[in-house]
Amino acid sequence: MLTDVLSVDLAKALAAVDGWLSDYIRQPHSGLGRPGPVCPFVEPAQRADALEIRVRLVGPTPSQTLIDEIVRCGLDEFSEVDWKAGNPNLRSLLLVLPDLPPEHLHLLDAAHTALKPESVRRGLMIAQFHERCREKAIRNPEFEVSYAPVPMMAVRSMAIHDVLFLADRREWFEEYASRFGARYLNSAQGIDPLLTETYERARDAYGLGAEPVREKPRPRGAR
Repeated sequence: MLTDVLSVDLAKALAAVDGWLSDYIRQPHSGLGRPGPVCPFVEPAQRADALEIRVRLVGPTPSQTLIDEIVRCGLDEFSEVDWKAGNPNLRSLLLVLPDLPPEHLHLLDAAHTALKPESVRRGLMIAQFHERCREKAIRNPEFEVSYAPVPMMAVRSMAIHDVLFLADRREWFEEYASRFGARYLNSAQGIDPLLTETYERARDAYGLGAEPVREKPRPRGAR
């Protein structure tokens, strides 16, 4: 096992992550179906020193239980980071798994599915990235947006645009509405019309009416 761990070129993996952030995530892409970078939050997060990158080695026998536990611990860790940035909306944690082999990349996809309900309850969002990820861009279902040269899972605070990812299940939407519903009720001005349309459609579908769901206390370290 020690030989396997030492065989991981951490410097090379972290350089690849840095290049991915700079050359892909922070850049516009014609496949997105919208202007702006792939993720508009990364550059301001990096400027504010609010992007934490942590390496997690899985060893020679990765399992679903192990990957799930790494991600679950990442949710706990997010709240324990000594964040330097004052703006909680910019805080992001990248869990990099450089030794997760290609034949086990599906474990990250399964971990995302299994732990998304828990992350949403905490007011957090998770997203997997790897070279075989099939996640599609919201505005272009032909574009697989979550490619990355190194396997990783991102953890970040829930943001207003996340209605696009949370409208499909009532319990997820209620968590979202408890944090952002008042913004739609008080003034939707300045909110992307796609977000407003998605919010109102889900609100009506779940019979929640025009009033926002009662706001819940937010977990420490999250918005």
